[in-house]
Amino acid sequence: MTGGSGFIGRHVARKFHEEGHDVHVVDTHWTPDDPHPGTALSVTAKDELAALLAAWRPDAVMHLAGVADARAVLADPVTAMDVNVTGTAAVLEAAAGAGVSRVVIAGSCWVYNAMRVEAIDEDEPFLPTGAGHFYTTSMIAKELLARDYARLRGLDCTVLRYSPVYGPGMWPGLVVSAFLRLAAEGGPLTVFGDGTERRAFLHVHDLADAFHRATAPVAANQVYNLEGPEILSTRELAERVSALYGGVPIVHREEPTRRGELVYSQRFVSTAKARAQLGWKPVITIDEGLRMELAARGTGAEANSR
Repeated sequence: MTGGSGFIGRHVARKFHEEGHDVHVVDTHWTPDDPHPGTALSVTAKDELAALLAAWRPDAVMHLAGVADARAVLADPVTAMDVNVTGTAAVLEAAAGAGVSRVVIAGSCWVYNAMRVEAIDEDEPFLPTGAGHFYTTSMIAKELLARDYARLRGLDCTVLRYSPVYGPGMWPGLVVSAFLRLAAEGGPLTVFGDGTERRAFLHVHDLADAFHRATAPVAANQVYNLEGPEILSTRELAERVSALYGGVPIVHREEPTRRGELVYSQRFVSTAKARAQLGWKPVITIDEGLRMELAARGTGAEANSR
């Protein structure tokens, strides 16, 4: 499991371990203190990665390693492309050489910005003009590499395009984490822009379940859209967090480093394929997920929601 020491990777690793699988983590931040055995290694170290997979010969590879912070990608696109694109090619090449039966790739809902229609399913093609952000380009490249390795190396791949993820251990830059932290400090909650941009926040436990289901035979060489159970605006999220903490103030400001980011607008993203083929659906609502975070943090703010 590449990126298995990160926020999402730890939960995916835990899910596979609970289902009875042996897990080996490949991550630059892996240490012996991690909950699963592993190797401290970058996915861009292609020779070492190929040797590791050839020796361990896993049945499947979960590829989650990458630069996931869009602002970091915007600030240093060369490094991001090296990790996200070249790193993915290195993982796929090593997996093909080791006879891996399946690679499940962490994709992103950001690719929807490179699509023309308002109702999006997995068959909608990418626009040749792209979507105006380096991160989006790197995510599209990952999907195209998966298709190429399926055709040219016979490597079965599955791509999971998922909406913004939150949950235990989320990194501070995520909007849910930032709002909870700011609310605990008394506010204000900072909303970038007018706050009308919408997101379908997905709990990491639901996403981990999707990764596990994506190893099924039916998922070979398929792409799946994964969305949270409810779409709400950034403003609405801020209002819900504010209410949990007794009504902390909310402010708005512009942020130029966020230009070119994902725009949901009024788009409808279909998750029917994942539901039909994988039997997957999100079960944790945003309100339930927020209450879980409050309980885990022991803030006592949940009393304000009663």
